[in-house]
Order: sequence, then C-alpha cells, then structure tokens
Amino acid sequence: MSIRVLPVHLVNKIAAGEVIERPASIVKELVENSLDAGATRIEVTIEDGGKKLISVSDNGGGMDADDLAKAFVPHATSKLPSEDDLFNISTLGFRGEALASVGSISHAHIRTRRADSPDGAGFEVSASGQTVEEVRPCPSAPGTTVTVRDLFFNTPARRKFLRTANTESAHVTEQVARLALPHPHVAFLYKHNGRKVHDLPACETTRQRIGDLFGAELSDSLLSVPKRGDEMSLAALIGPPSAARGSGKWQYFFLNGRYIRDRVLSHSLREAYRGLLDPRRWPVAFVFIEVPPADVDVNVHPSKIEVRFRNSQQVHGLILAALRETLNKSNITPSASLEPNVIAELDDNLPDTDRQDSLRQAMADFFKSAPAPQPRLSFPETHGSRSGHAAQPATETYPLPLNRSPDPPAVSYESPQPAERSKTTQPAPAAAFQIHDSYIVAQCPDGLIIVDQHALHERVIYNDLKTRLSSGGLTAQRMLIPQTLTVTAAEADLLSVNKALLGSLGIEVAPFGPDTVAIQQFPTLLAERGSGGVEFLREVLDKLGEDSSADTEQLIEGVLQVMACKAAIKAGQPLSTDEMESLLARRDDIDKASSCPHGRPTTLKLTLQDLDKQFKRT
Repeated sequence: MSIRVLPVHLVNKIAAGEVIERPASIVKELVENSLDAGATRIEVTIEDGGKKLISVSDNGGGMDADDLAKAFVPHATSKLPSEDDLFNISTLGFRGEALASVGSISHAHIRTRRADSPDGAGFEVSASGQTVEEVRPCPSAPGTTVTVRDLFFNTPARRKFLRTANTESAHVTEQVARLALPHPHVAFLYKHNGRKVHDLPACETTRQRIGDLFGAELSDSLLSVPKRGDEMSLAALIGPPSAARGSGKWQYFFLNGRYIRDRVLSHSLREAYRGLLDPRRWPVAFVFIEVPPADVDVNVHPSKIEVRFRNSQQVHGLILAALRETLNKSNITPSASLEPNVIAELDDNLPDTDRQDSLRQAMADFFKSAPAPQPRLSFPETHGSRSGHAAQPATETYPLPLNRSPDPPAVSYESPQPAERSKTTQPAPAAAFQIHDSYIVAQCPDGLIIVDQHALHERVIYNDLKTRLSSGGLTAQRMLIPQTLTVTAAEADLLSVNKALLGSLGIEVAPFGPDTVAIQQFPTLLAERGSGGVEFLREVLDKLGEDSSADTEQLIEGVLQVMACKAAIKAGQPLSTDEMESLLARRDDIDKASSCPHGRPTTLKLTLQDLDKQFKRT
C-alpha cells in the first residue's frame, strides 16, 4: 500500500476527534479564545445540550478582515509568535486547531469587530465541512461571536456517541464553572434552551464567584489558604473535613488560570487531610497555582487538561505544607446552629420573657431534631440465640428485621434466586464476642471467623432493600419540617431527571427557591436510624452525577448502596451478645454475604490448619 498525503478536510476531522469530544469541548475552546482576547463579559448559549446550537459571544479585542480570513485555517494562531514561545505558554489557547476542527464537523459562523474599528464596521465568515466562504463586511458590536450549529452533521458515527441533552448540558455547565472560577473579574452568562442557568456578575474575589456558582452555604464554610510562595505560588479555598463529599468532583485545580487534572496535586490534597477525614470521603478544594510558564509543559495533550511540571515534587510539597498549616490553625470542629427559619419565627415584638421562652423552646426543638444515637438492634427470635436464651428487647426496633420472612418476594435482577441457591448448611458459630467495638469474632466448625460488623450489616440491609423495592417500593415518611439545601443548576437538573427514581426510594424533593430545594419525604429506614436528610441527599447527588451514562438499574444500585451504608451499624458501636449472634445468623442465609455492596470483604476466616501452621503444630 503506497503512502499518500491526506486531504486537508480529513486532517481536520482527525484533529477534531482529538480536540472535540462533545459540545462542552467546543465551549471550552471558544471561551478560552474569548479570555485570551481580553473579554470582560462572555455569553454562552446552547440548545439541545449543544447538539443543535452553541454560541459564544464576547466583548474582547475582536479581529480584522485579514485575521478573520485565517481563522478556519489549520494551525493558524496569533499566540505563538516564535518557536521559542512553545515552551513559554502564557495563553489558554495556542495550538491553532480548534476553529479549523470545529468548522470541519459543523456549520460554523464568526462575526467580529475590533474595538477601534468604525461603528458597525465588522466582518463575518462561515465554514461548513470542507467549505470555507469568503470574508464579508457586516454590522457588528465590538468583540466576537462564534456560532456552531448541527455538531457532527457530517460524521454520524461521532454524533451517535453523544448523550442526552440533559447529560451534554451538564457537561457544559461544568465546563463553564471551570472557566469562570479562575476569572472572577469576567462576567459570564450561560443559557440552555432559552433558560438562564448561570448569570455570574464580575466580582472581586474567588470566594464570591464560588458563592455565585455553588451557593453561599459552601463558600462561607471554606477555609482561606493565604497566598504562599513567590515565583511558584499557591492560594486556595478548602472545605473543613465536615464539608467533605461523596465524590472527587468538588476538587478544582487551576494552573496559571487553566483547569487541570494531575495525580501529584490530587495526592498532595489527600495527604493534607490524612487523619482528619474518612478515607472514603473527598475534601472540597479550590486550589490556584501560579508557576513561571517555562517551568511547565501544557502541550502534553490536545485538550490541554494535563500538564507536566518541571519539578512536580516541589509543587506537591508547596500544596501539602500550605494546606496542612491552614487545617492545623483552623477550628474545624463542627458546630450546631438553629435553622434560619426557626430564628425568623421568633417575633421581635414579643416581650422579653415571651421571647426567651420562644428561644428556649426553639433550642429544645432543635436538639430534639438532631441526629439521635444509633438505635440498638432488635432481631426477632426466628433464628434463636446460640446461647439458648431469647433476644433481649431493645429500646428501638430496627425497621428492617434481619431475619428474612419465610417466603421473600423474588428479586428479578439477582441471580440465582434465593429459593434456588445451593448452600452447605453448617453449624452456627458459637461464643461470639466483639473486639474494638468493630469486629465480631466467632468459632466455626473448622476454625474461626472475624466479621466486620458494619460491612456485614450493610450487606444485610442492602439485600433487604432490594427485595422490598422489587415488591413495590420502600416505606417513607413526610417531613414535619422540610429540610432545605442549596443546589447547583446541574444538581437541580439531576433531581428533576431522576424524580421518579427517587420517588420509588421514598425520597421526595421539591423546589424551594432559585437555588434551593426542600426534602419533603424521606425513607423511614434512614429517619429511624438518625441519618441527616441533607447529608444523605448530597451523597445521592454525588452518586447520580458520577456516571452520566449509567442506566436506571445502575443508578438504583448506587443509591441503595448509600442508603445501606447510612443505616448500618458503625465501626466503634458496641453490640450485645444477642445482637452479634443475630447478625451472624443472617450471614448464613443471604446472598453475597462475603462482601459488602461496595465490594469490601465482610468476613475473614482462619482455619485450624492455618492456626496449626502459625503455631508450628504441623
């Protein structure tokens, strides 16, 4: 097969495959161009998740006719005057591939005017597939507007890989946040299908921008990490351990104003919180790093989201030291406070004595509603007590009995069916006892077992939840006083899209304001176990947002995992002998008892042969 030179339009399509993955990729490239052009106001508009229309308009420097004629030419850029500048990049865009790639797989149009041009004296040009038209004069406001229609119209194989409009718009929303966070002095307006998603005014501080994007509740809780370093410098806003989330999507790293992902940076953040945070939780952090452009290579990947530091260990040490110092100096003890609506109900016009009584009652109501200690477990006597006596009554009854009903409903998505399982019935373990209030040790016929009480109980509850869900849904209770939480536009969309799914799980959430929702109904299981509705819903939102391509069954699995984890007994919680034995009894008659829903083992076994070897009896 002979070698041939590829035609330009095919080269552009190949480049588009590297640069443009989805509509959010185009938004990123176009907004970066606007920022490089000195814009102080940027408007992003999309329709149908960006598949139908993407428009980015700015008030930046604009282009003249000569520059516009080269806009759709491959590898044409104003940001690399010389070859040496490739290793001293100080702009966000520089590769010269974006517009040529966009024009090759869409119907693209640019209208622009330089600020120093006569009024209305602008220019425009269009590109579609292989065709780039001539530059034409047109009336235009100062700045540039790029319009992209019918993305991937000539590459249907690429178009079919796009997700739903809601999923694609969520990616654009996230991209706008990444671009807006390091540039608080720039105003952003973002609209989807005519609906305003973000209207971010220009502001003085990053904390204000975080508040406008994610709500004052989050921004006010952040700890400020003062600027540190000279040529290589760091500033950050980080959440206290109590603000940690269920996924890592709340960690933002910026290098010289560019959002990046880097394992070294992620590791330094994780290390800073070591010992302060549950390893399964993720700290919230907004980290801004400035380094001389010559000390970092931003040309590692076409998307420019990955970089290579000349001295990565120095960057790691800078972040770790600064964050640890801030955490050590800060008061990170969680505090309790009355809900704002409770305070508002105290009438300023009441006499002092009545006001004191009202305040005293409000405080009493608050502490009554605070999460109660985990209730003791109460199990029916179906399995009996291995010591020969009945289970002791508990002050609170566990809402999902750990022993199954004689005829449990069939679970359609679990194989094999419980009734069809083949298992070897063994004598029940004897003389169970607890160590470190976390692990249960019991004898078995050929050795001993060590059980993680939280992991096993989590598996028991998870299996019961699945069985109950398959037979008609979970029980729920109305909230006497709905709990409220602030949500982002993307989270509000997630709640709307998954309303039916959440309803089947006993969760009802309703809008309560422009960026607030109220929890109207909550699963009885979690309410009786003292789980906080706000914390639980945040974890559910993180779980729903982790994988936008997940199907309904996968989403349900994820939410049930969160529910089971919240409702299960915790490590460090003392158990009575009867409670331990009742929990162990369930281990022998449930599916997948060897691991919790997250895949962690529930049980370790030491056989007599293992023990004999360790004690050198063999």
